[in-house]
Amino acid sequence: MKTRAFALALLLPLAFILNACPQSSTTQPTTGNTAKQWFQDGRITDIYSNTSAADLDIAPFLYLGMQDIYYWRSRVPANLVVSSFPTPDSLMKFAKIQPEDRFSAVIQDGVGYYNRLTMGTSSPIFGFSSAWVSAGEVRVVRVLSGSSAAQAGLKRGQRIISLDGRPIPNTLSAWEQMRDNLGMTTSIVLENSDGTRQTASLMRTVFNEQVVPIVRTYTFAGKKVGYLLFTSFTQSAVGELETAFATLKGENVTELVLDLRYNGGGSVATVGTLCSHIASQLSGTPYAKIVYNDGYKANNQQFTMNTPPNGLALSRLFVITTPATASASEMTINALRPYISVKTVGSTSYGKPVGSNIVIHKKSGFMLLPISFAYTNALGQADFVNGFTPDIPAADDITRDFGDPQETSLKAALFFIETGRAPVAFKETSRITSSTGYIFDAQASEPVPAYILPKKQ
Repeated sequence: MKTRAFALALLLPLAFILNACPQSSTTQPTTGNTAKQWFQDGRITDIYSNTSAADLDIAPFLYLGMQDIYYWRSRVPANLVVSSFPTPDSLMKFAKIQPEDRFSAVIQDGVGYYNRLTMGTSSPIFGFSSAWVSAGEVRVVRVLSGSSAAQAGLKRGQRIISLDGRPIPNTLSAWEQMRDNLGMTTSIVLENSDGTRQTASLMRTVFNEQVVPIVRTYTFAGKKVGYLLFTSFTQSAVGELETAFATLKGENVTELVLDLRYNGGGSVATVGTLCSHIASQLSGTPYAKIVYNDGYKANNQQFTMNTPPNGLALSRLFVITTPATASASEMTINALRPYISVKTVGSTSYGKPVGSNIVIHKKSGFMLLPISFAYTNALGQADFVNGFTPDIPAADDITRDFGDPQETSLKAALFFIETGRAPVAFKETSRITSSTGYIFDAQASEPVPAYILPKKQ
C-alpha cells in the first residue's frame, strides 16, 4: 500500500499522539479475550505477550483494540462481522465514532513509520514538497535538510518547469500522477524569482532530517527578535533545540517568532523541552495533562516543565501557524497560554485535542492508531477542536524563504512587535500563497503527524 502525503485544502493532515513507553497494568478487553492490556513496558512489537491475541489476523486484532484502548470504546458498534470489511482501513472507518473522531487510522508499514517518528529516518525520498498553484504552475514549498533536494540547492519559492524533460501538466490529477510515479532519480528544471533557470539531478535517499534548520536574529523596533523554524517534535530534536536556544540566548533575544507552519507533531517530552526553553521561569510548572478511558485511568498523566541551561524566560511568544500545524505544535500553544502571551500568526491550525497510542500488529506489520486519550493544558483547557484561529491573520507566502523578514507571516509578526497591533492588510508580494493548497512530494512528509508520550514516571 503506497503511503500518500497530505495535501492541504485537499486532504488535511491527520495527527496523533503515540505512546512508546507506557506503564503496564491489567484490564480485560470487553470482548472477553484473555489478553493483557494493550501496552506493556513499551514493547511495541510484543503487545500481547503470552496470549493468543498476537495470533489474530489484523481485522479481529483491530476490532479488539477498538473495544479496549479506544477513548470512546463504549460506543463502538457491537458484534461486527470483521470479515465483511475488505481492508483494515475500511473496518477502522466504520468502527470509529463520528463526528468526534476524525483521526484514528491504520498504517501498513508500522515499524518504518515508528522509526521515522522517533529517529527521523525515512524511506528513500527526494526531500522536497511542492504546491499546485494553477494550471502548469507548481512551486517548491519546502526542502528537507540533508536530502538530495537540499544538496542540489532547491529553494522554497522556485517554480518547477519540468521533471525528466516533461513540462508541468495543466491539470492537478495529471501532476499528481507525474509526481507519484517518479523513479529513484529525476532531473528537475526550476525557475528562480529573477527568471534564471536551474537544472538539478535528484536521487531518492534515506537521511536524518535536521528539524531546527533555521535560527536567526533581527534587531527590530529597538528589540532583539529571534526566529526559529521547527519542523518536527522528534525525540532527537532535543539536542537541536538546545543548540538553537544557546544561540538565541547568546544574542540576548527578548522576542521570539516560532515557525510551526508545517509541524505536524511528535514527542510530548519535546513539547516540554521547547516550552521550558521559551519560558524558563516556569520550571516545575505543569504544561499538559492526558486522560484515558475508564479502563486505563492508571495511565492518566501530568507533564511539567524543567530548567534548561539556555532558557529565555520570555513573557510573550509569536507562533506562525497553518492548517498543517497540528498535535504537538498545538499542544505547545495551548500549554503556554495560561502563563504567557501567545500570539498566533498566519491561518487556523489543524485542531486536535485528542491523541492515540501506538499499537503494532506483529503478524501483519500494521500500525494501529485508535484515539485513546484527550489532553488539556494545566487549567483543563482544550478549546481548539477547530484549530487555533490566528490572532494576527497572514498569508503563507511561498515565494519567500523561511526567515525572510519580508515573508508575509513573519512580516506580520514583526509589524505587531513594532506597533502593538496586527496589520490591517499587507500588500501581497505575490498572488501565490499556501492558501491554494499543498501537494507534497509523495513521501516527503508524515502521512500522520504525531506525538510520542514519554514513559510514565
